[in-house]
Amino acid sequence: MVTPMRMATAGVSDLNQALKLFRDVMKLKLERRGTVSAGLLKAWKLPAATKARFAELSCKGYPVGWLRLVEFRPTPKQKVRIDHGPGARDTATDVGPKALDFYVADPIMNSVRKIEAAGYTFRSPPVKHQIATSVSEECLFSGPDGIPVLIMVGHVHGRTSLRAGSPDGPFSEIPTISICAGDLKKTRAFYNGVLGLTAVTDAETPDEYRDLVDKLTGVPQGTRVHFLLYGKPPEASGKILLVHFFERTGKRLVGRMKPGNLGFTLLTHDTKEIDALHGRLKKFGAKIVTPPTVISGDGKPYRMMMVKGPNEEMFEFTDFSRIKAATPKKKPAKKATPKKKTKAKKKKRS
Repeated sequence: MVTPMRMATAGVSDLNQALKLFRDVMKLKLERRGTVSAGLLKAWKLPAATKARFAELSCKGYPVGWLRLVEFRPTPKQKVRIDHGPGARDTATDVGPKALDFYVADPIMNSVRKIEAAGYTFRSPPVKHQIATSVSEECLFSGPDGIPVLIMVGHVHGRTSLRAGSPDGPFSEIPTISICAGDLKKTRAFYNGVLGLTAVTDAETPDEYRDLVDKLTGVPQGTRVHFLLYGKPPEASGKILLVHFFERTGKRLVGRMKPGNLGFTLLTHDTKEIDALHGRLKKFGAKIVTPPTVISGDGKPYRMMMVKGPNEEMFEFTDFSRIKAATPKKKPAKKATPKKKTKAKKKKRS
């Protein structure tokens, strides 16, 4: 089984520019930065000539819901999703990765103005709506390289969705990421049966809120929307929201979510049983991009596996629990050669 999402990775064309938003405006804490190791680049299936540097950010050191920004050289041309603005060739209902979410304090417009002052554009005004018993107010903006970023106020959210004290700063850690889902039955089997996560929400938007949610998600009015939210209670952050659009479901964003592209590229979860997880994934029929592999050159060695999920999402599963060190083979001991006995010469006494 796996932990909640420890980290979401986004590919960016300019790391310093992205930090101006996430570190300087949103006040996330810079935990680490450096060069991506050759071993990890290889496990990510990138060309040998690729170079990359990264920055990892948290909300005041909170251990779940980190953001990892990665700048690749040469600069990638492929974006994970382009479903808004000039040149949009994808739709809001295409199956694949969607947005990174952050909680903000009420009133939401205070945070909206900070983001707009930094030069980013919102795709819609704040929308207040209800799913089951949860009442949220949300709006979406285009972040660095067009990455969809959603900010929200949890007006009525249970402790399985909003941790006590959140947001612990102007913006929270990443409590949720969103993915447009195709087959709900297969999605449930993967997230619950294979990964061992729990469905916190599994409900369709009520009729009275449908138009509001359609406006927020950028789909035609009247579109039915089902929300399937997976987490690991009692942990409230690091959740995955699968959004299904029934007959309006679009094409699959095949091969888009992966390291080396611009946008939302990886979901990182920890596990203490990577080999058993590997077996369950193979039985399920998931595509194993990188089998369990030892990664070194980035602190303490760990094992990593990269896997594609049922909705074109890409996972990075990491196991820090134990690395079996290779025991060097002992050379067979040489048999001692018996020394030849020699007669000792007597010294003449003078």
